[in-house]
Amino acid sequence: MIQFDKDVRPRLAVALAGLALLAAACAGVDTAGVTSGAVVPLDRATLADAAAKRVVGIGEATHGNKEFVQARTLIIQRLVREHGFRTVALEADFGGTAVADDYVVKGQGTAEQAATALGFDIYRTRETAALLRWIHDHNASAADADKVRLYGFDMQRYDRNKERLLRYLATVEPAQAQQAGQALAGLTDATRSTRDEAEVEAGAAAAERIAARLRDHEDAYVRRSSPEAFAVALRHAETIGRGARLQLSGAGYASKRDAWMAEAVEWIAGRDGRKLVVAGHNGHLDKTGAAFSFESMGRRLARTYGDDYFAIGTEFGTSTFLSRDDSSGERARFTVSHDTPLAGLFGAEPLGYVNLAQASATPANRRLLGSELRMGSAGDGFRSLFSALSWTYTVAMVPAKAYDALVYVPRATPVTPL
Repeated sequence: MIQFDKDVRPRLAVALAGLALLAAACAGVDTAGVTSGAVVPLDRATLADAAAKRVVGIGEATHGNKEFVQARTLIIQRLVREHGFRTVALEADFGGTAVADDYVVKGQGTAEQAATALGFDIYRTRETAALLRWIHDHNASAADADKVRLYGFDMQRYDRNKERLLRYLATVEPAQAQQAGQALAGLTDATRSTRDEAEVEAGAAAAERIAARLRDHEDAYVRRSSPEAFAVALRHAETIGRGARLQLSGAGYASKRDAWMAEAVEWIAGRDGRKLVVAGHNGHLDKTGAAFSFESMGRRLARTYGDDYFAIGTEFGTSTFLSRDDSSGERARFTVSHDTPLAGLFGAEPLGYVNLAQASATPANRRLLGSELRMGSAGDGFRSLFSALSWTYTVAMVPAKAYDALVYVPRATPVTPL
């Protein structure tokens, strides 16, 4: 039995009352006549609906489920093999993903090392390593123009970005590399949560000065390297500065992060004009930004690309996933259940894909998809108490407005840590 102190009990009562109201609201959703006629097994989905789009987003309802990573892999494989997609952007550290790109393009290191380099615990899994290994194997027999490139669009880590920035500076202006290294010494992954604000501010200002110097000396640096090397080095400097500014942003952390992630995706998309797959949490990719009170990355991408942005969301019935336990800081296993009315669209298919426009040809399906429903959503941070409070792991949204397609997993299981 969980014990609560007196201060928590009133809040828990309010939460449980809210849960009852949500359950009643879900019970009122009309599912009569909903059919699974549009569902196809994901491994047989042609993805012709997404094929012509400029940007395809692939979401995951939780970060710690095996099936969502496998769904991401199946979709990426199909888009690469049959529809000409050649760039994959992950909700991962920009510098760390550059290390993973060296593996998939040049064969440097192993798939497991590449997965670890991405910068977050959610990627240190056998399932992510399998995705990276597949991209590596595809690239091994592909012409240079057809090799899949990896990028990260997050900015919450320092070490890999610093390492690559300083390596670049050492080739174009060695004296500047030494000064930059000293100026950025206070920004490290290991001390990210313990540095005081003055130290972080000093690091942010130093990164911004380095980025400004790069811009001021662009012509000279490009002559000593290449346009590509310069552009990436500048991006590393900007990523370091933004990571530090995030630490200083307080209540504005999440909104600033999503805005910068959207800008990063646009930077990646502008690199070579190739079609792009963007993979991250549902909350960041949802076109309506239902999980947030601010303009999310997904809303920004929908505005920027319009009909050229195709969002694939994921949903579960029961989910057992790995996440950071907010009460201990350690990674732990949690289980949540979600009696979603969307399950009727998928029938008995264990990993089904539904195009929402196609499903909406049936009036009952159209009513369901146009209704506000609660969809599963758990980030990388959870508590055992939340498992009993569905509003903590669901978000109210209109599926037909949020996504173009859905993948449903009736019973999702945990990822396998490396």
